[in-house]
Amino acid sequence: MPLEEEQLNGRIASLIGELTTGLDWTAREELGGALRGPRTKPDILITREDGPPIVLENEYHPARTLYDDCLRSIGRDLEPAVAGATGQVSSVIAIRSPRILRDCATGDEARQLLANGAPLEYAVYQGSAARHTRFPESGYLSGTIRNLLEFIRPAAEPRDAIAAAVRALEVGTQNAAYLILLSARGERNTVGRSIGELLRQPWPSPMSKPPKTAKERQQAQADHTAREQTAKMCAAIIINAMAYQQNLIGYEGIRSLEQVRNETLGGRLTAWSVTGEWDNILRVNYWPIFHIATLLLVRIPPVATMGMLPGMLDTANAIQEVIRQSDVAGTVFQRLIADRQTLATYYTRPESTALAAYLAIPENLDWGNPDTLRNYRIADYACGTGGLLLAAYQRARDLHRRHGGDPDAAHAYMMENTLTGCDIMPAAVHLTSSLLSFVASHQVYNGTRCILYPFGGIKHTDARGRVLTDSDGNPTLETDENGVPVVHLGSLELLSLNTTQHQVVLPLNQQMAIGANGERKPIEVEMAPMSQNLVIMNPPFTTPTNHSADHVDTKNPAFAAFGTSPAEQAAMERKTRRLGRGTIGDGYAGLGSQFAAIANNMVKPNGHIALILPISAMVGGSYDGKIVRSWQKFRRLLAEHYNDIMVVTIARPTTWESAFSADTHLAEVIVIARRLDTDEEPERRACFVNLKERPGNKLEAQETARAIRNAVAALVEPDTDIAIPVGDSEVGFASLEAVHPLEKWTTTRIANVTLARRIKQLAKGELRLPQRMEPIAVPIARIGQIGRVGPVHRAILMAFDKQDGANAGTEYPMLWNHDKRGQRQQVQMLTPPDSSGRVKPGKEAEAARIWEQASHLHINQEFQFNANPTAAGFTERRAAGGSTWPTLQMDTADLEKAVCVWMNGALGIMSYWMESNRMQNGRGRTTVSAIPNIPILDVTKLDDNRLRAAVQIYDDLCREAMLPANEAWHDPVRQELDRRLLTEVLALDDAAVEQLGILRNQWCLEPTVSGTKSTAPGSD
Repeated sequence: MPLEEEQLNGRIASLIGELTTGLDWTAREELGGALRGPRTKPDILITREDGPPIVLENEYHPARTLYDDCLRSIGRDLEPAVAGATGQVSSVIAIRSPRILRDCATGDEARQLLANGAPLEYAVYQGSAARHTRFPESGYLSGTIRNLLEFIRPAAEPRDAIAAAVRALEVGTQNAAYLILLSARGERNTVGRSIGELLRQPWPSPMSKPPKTAKERQQAQADHTAREQTAKMCAAIIINAMAYQQNLIGYEGIRSLEQVRNETLGGRLTAWSVTGEWDNILRVNYWPIFHIATLLLVRIPPVATMGMLPGMLDTANAIQEVIRQSDVAGTVFQRLIADRQTLATYYTRPESTALAAYLAIPENLDWGNPDTLRNYRIADYACGTGGLLLAAYQRARDLHRRHGGDPDAAHAYMMENTLTGCDIMPAAVHLTSSLLSFVASHQVYNGTRCILYPFGGIKHTDARGRVLTDSDGNPTLETDENGVPVVHLGSLELLSLNTTQHQVVLPLNQQMAIGANGERKPIEVEMAPMSQNLVIMNPPFTTPTNHSADHVDTKNPAFAAFGTSPAEQAAMERKTRRLGRGTIGDGYAGLGSQFAAIANNMVKPNGHIALILPISAMVGGSYDGKIVRSWQKFRRLLAEHYNDIMVVTIARPTTWESAFSADTHLAEVIVIARRLDTDEEPERRACFVNLKERPGNKLEAQETARAIRNAVAALVEPDTDIAIPVGDSEVGFASLEAVHPLEKWTTTRIANVTLARRIKQLAKGELRLPQRMEPIAVPIARIGQIGRVGPVHRAILMAFDKQDGANAGTEYPMLWNHDKRGQRQQVQMLTPPDSSGRVKPGKEAEAARIWEQASHLHINQEFQFNANPTAAGFTERRAAGGSTWPTLQMDTADLEKAVCVWMNGALGIMSYWMESNRMQNGRGRTTVSAIPNIPILDVTKLDDNRLRAAVQIYDDLCREAMLPANEAWHDPVRQELDRRLLTEVLALDDAAVEQLGILRNQWCLEPTVSGTKSTAPGSD
């Protein structure tokens, strides 16, 4: 007789109870009357103190009525008298049990199989019977009972309640900020300045006169926005502290805010009554949370606090339950950081933090041992709102609980000793401490490793504390014995950490300089290199250079936060370069590479790094045979000192869709790697994971991470790939590849892994076409092996003054810009110069050296695939290059024509695309130092007949207008060029022409080629 489903339900429920010890979960099977209304008996009901109830509906495979059973339970209210709890069921887990369980002779036998890892299939329905979603959309996930429990926690998150809490916090902060702004008007602007100083946020003084000019009005609006953001941040910190207090009610005699209000004279909350209760809390613990909130609240005039505290309390009560389950406050806080664009700090989406944490933390440790959790050291040296640190901590806790442990028992120790979060924003340190504390809010701890780093220079002040300025109005800085300005760099100070040091968590010269027990003394924690099991970060990306107009008023954007002066910025840049010597942080790849250097400095052997970086980390930088530049240093570090390397990107048309941060306009990558253990050799291979889209929520992220892990484990040999399934859908692919320490890692933001592999094989001299079994040998060389790339445009401008326009009499013609409106240049291979150069006085020798590198052939350095037709252009006269078209010089003009033909054919464009930095929509960028690494047809190996054929193709087609590259699939000129190149130069058959057409179509379908334009094959 098959085992009855009711018996199996009982065994599943008992195992859930056993495996959730310490979670206050109650799992009961076949509980009649538990749900209000008809058919009130769910298969299994789980009630929890920390969240809404969950129903599990179980049925043996093929489970034909399972869907109907789930819909009968979803959206139903509990019957308190039976269930012993209240709430509405918004999540129903559908379980499909396998035949192996049905065939068990007894329930105990089935229970033993489940405990030993027998697989279950499951999915979740969320919402209501009338309006619900399913994950996965089709099919089922497969996992053990422990995997099922991991699935249940995020599956049961009340998404509507979380969204409502975000809205409530936004409205609450806005209303309170309005009153703060009113209280800080006019002569009382000292209130605003005081708040701004505490938060390291701007509070500009209002203009003394009404603005008249457009510039003045623009400045006035910017000043108002800055004051408003700072006021909102102040309000959000106070509300967050109030919400946290409501979670501590009853602990060590802590009273609710309602009780505080009722016991206050007049029955109204005041700043003094609230901060008086916070003083009681501070005698217990929680200084990073309540001290800064206290300092802020007492700075707001009483007339404002009397009006705003009731609304703040309402907001705190509206969010205090949800805030324990979600980074609600983090979402809002990040929107309020006025310097976030200067700092390039981006809020890491909760689903991205979950994905990174699940992929980075190894599952093969002895997680059942309490010491494994207690001593698992996690650090984020650019913690922001603490989302990544929180996700990693929660994952480590889940793994300990999954193996029978009680993570709450380790909470205090980990807060004090193993969780490190550093930032230069007081609000960030406050929020990170809050989020970590909320994990086990009733557990006492005697300090944290949440460090507020000083940032900027130490300014001279007079006897009254006023900052002294020079003749230009800039603050004067203290200097050392050598006359060098004394500046602080935040976490960048760790670049040079080579021995154990003690770091003051809350420095005495900062506003939060108080110990956990309230004593005014610095709290010191040990900071040691190579000490962390996991360094997980989404660091700032800003560069210290300002070649673009992104920061027109800022000399050094990387150091321009908090109103630092140009002198401070320059001193900070010099110090960073000094500290970064000998590391991968060379100053050219921006702060991202310097924080990557910090991660390498701090992670221990056999520990992991998990970094969210711009995709330039994989495809930027270069090696020209002499110098390793920029991000190439990072890749070399990974290849030589790390194993188990995983590179995760998203192959979507837009950069927003291809980012793991909430509001960056750059495509991003998650890099995970394990530092080599002692005497371990590097494997020099990496697994490239290309997702079709970013996971939509934490549940999807968690299950995507598990699917990625399973796929990666199945890859053994390099140059193999595997699909990543979630349910019946493929969410992407994983490809295992050998990686070179001096080359780009280009399998990023790729949708078609076969296409990518064929382009990579072409770079090695093997043309593998669709439908053709045998490879075709093609002579391929890197550009730098057969040609000479000209100078960067900045070098040209040192010798020449550039002027627009050129004609037949121009002495020094230049090809500088992309197509201008109304012109027909650059839609064909033959293109006229668009600029001219005038030799600067005294620069004749430099100009002569520049002109020696002039050429007919120019490489497109900013190739907008969905707008530009040509990867290379040819000028009838030799011309200097420019900011977009650097020169490529060959030995003869015929060789230059042959290269121009190859570069504008499908194979040449694909090779360019693979090597380019695909960080922006539909665009591939390269640099003068990277161009030599692009593989092209080795035209120097062509015999005379084939070289003449290539030149003839150029002569016949050079004046023909071509469509943008992404429309190569239906561009008759490009197709004619490809046909003749294959048949006349490479001597291939007509079948190869058709096969190349398939490959060309595949490339045009890549998301990074067409971008947002609907011009891919099949769109017309």
